[in-house]
Amino acid sequence: MSKKHDSKSESLSLKELWKKIRPENPGRTAFWVGVAMVLLLVESGTTVATPWLFSRMVSALSEHQALLAVPFWLIGQYAIIRVVAGLSTPLREMLIAPIEADLQRRVALVGLEHLHAMSVRFHLDRQTGALTRTLDRGSDAIGTLLSLVLFNVLPNTIELLMTLFVVFRIFDWRYVVVAVGGIGVYAAVSYVFTRMRMTARRARNTANSQAQYQLVDSMLNFETVRSFANSHQEILRYDRSRVALKNAEIRLKRLVGLSQMARSLLIAGATAVILLLAAHDIVQHRIGVAQFVLIGSYLRGLYSSVGALNYVSAGWRNARVDLENYLELLGTHSEIVEAKNPAPLPVKLATGGPAAIKFEHVSFSYDPSREILHDINLDIPAGTSLAIVGHTGSGKSTIGRLLTRAYDPTSGSIFIDGKNLRDVALEDLQRVIGTVPQDTVLFNAGIGENIAYGDPSAPEAAVELAAARAQIHDFINELPEKYDTVVGERGLKLSGGEKQRVAIARVLLKDPRILLLDEATSALDTWTEAAIQQELRALSLSRTTVIVAHRLSTIQDADQIVVLDAGRVVERGTHTELLQKDGYYARMWSVQAGEAVMRA
Repeated sequence: MSKKHDSKSESLSLKELWKKIRPENPGRTAFWVGVAMVLLLVESGTTVATPWLFSRMVSALSEHQALLAVPFWLIGQYAIIRVVAGLSTPLREMLIAPIEADLQRRVALVGLEHLHAMSVRFHLDRQTGALTRTLDRGSDAIGTLLSLVLFNVLPNTIELLMTLFVVFRIFDWRYVVVAVGGIGVYAAVSYVFTRMRMTARRARNTANSQAQYQLVDSMLNFETVRSFANSHQEILRYDRSRVALKNAEIRLKRLVGLSQMARSLLIAGATAVILLLAAHDIVQHRIGVAQFVLIGSYLRGLYSSVGALNYVSAGWRNARVDLENYLELLGTHSEIVEAKNPAPLPVKLATGGPAAIKFEHVSFSYDPSREILHDINLDIPAGTSLAIVGHTGSGKSTIGRLLTRAYDPTSGSIFIDGKNLRDVALEDLQRVIGTVPQDTVLFNAGIGENIAYGDPSAPEAAVELAAARAQIHDFINELPEKYDTVVGERGLKLSGGEKQRVAIARVLLKDPRILLLDEATSALDTWTEAAIQQELRALSLSRTTVIVAHRLSTIQDADQIVVLDAGRVVERGTHTELLQKDGYYARMWSVQAGEAVMRA
């Protein structure tokens, strides 16, 4: 028995995420990171040495008997140090930039791959706009974390330790105690504000995702909005979400401002205490003016490093907040479980011929409280056609979804060529079955590219042959840009009949062993439907075909017809046999025949 819903495990840890996104060539990456670390040590050393060298210049210049060569030599040393520091930083950034960009690329790819592996139920329950924001924020957060570690944590930690060591050696323990005490209070205050900012950032992210969802949903439903003249309502809905986002942004920025004010006051207080201590030592002749200048310079560097590390703490936590939804997404497992050792299954009609299908005691429910299908048994020999009919809500389309394994049966099993669908690789199953849906959705790309989606490796001649067999080649050639004509978002620039012909051409190019027609012509007018039906009949002649139909006139030639009522098979047989039974099917036929006469 399959799980009813996608199951969510604990969020992935950063260690588990690293296993998924680590570099393809770790040795080469480690080498360049090592070079960057050497440059980092050089840069940190020059940063700490600069104030000391500057104090030596002050000391040398304050002695009148000193030779002019002494400060000039020190100035030369200072210039060399600054040149080395100035080259180290951009070189380090140049070495790390490709590694960071590649990590972000792999984070985005891992996220998209995971989304495509999730079940249909997962995507029906989620908001597309929120998912795209989750992937974007996850990718950005990984780049942020890497930058913080390599360009902030390590440089400032090294500089902080070096600075404290130099202060201890040149001055005495009292300066170190005051500096470390100030750093401790600074860190505690920063921790409190960071926690508050994390909460505010989560609220901002939630509001941001909701605003994105409202925008995407409104744009995707543009035609519906326009047909009901509800653009004002959509703008109001979007404005409400933007107001919520504005308030969340304001709260976050206020906390950032208060945090900066508190840290500035602490730095000012600690600096004043150390400078008073230094001034007292000058009066007591323990240190000279040059040392006073030196401690002032080191104080600026010390609290600059502490401030940068606090930014790291906040930035790290903010990135983790941004990464939370992404890690939760990767920790969600699909209810459709891939077979560990999948059974082989030929996927092309040309190599495997038509496939046999069998449903054995299949029951299914989207919700445990309401069963949709009850003990369905179907046997569809290879190369034959089965039509499924019934009233709306009888479970017709659900059978098609179970066949493609969009869902797994609650009980019972489905077989293709004697192999349980649970034992077949999902990708093989997706290639075995070609679907022509009621509502064909196309990519916002050229017609040729949409047809070629059936087999991306097919040559241009094969694409045009498929279009000709689908009776759309001539129409395409009449267009100014022919096969490069862009069809618009979801194919909105094409009519219903044209989109269906593109869908048929795409399936022809795919060359599947099983054809699933899910009410493929129910939304078309009578003339277009007649033309499409002729193409569909030609398409289904050589392969196993399952037809989910509403209009009975389209399935008279099916080898067998199954009638569903409330999720149960109530009748089965050929068109003629079912009319002779004078049951469900005969009544449906009579009603639809009457409707056809009234329309005529």
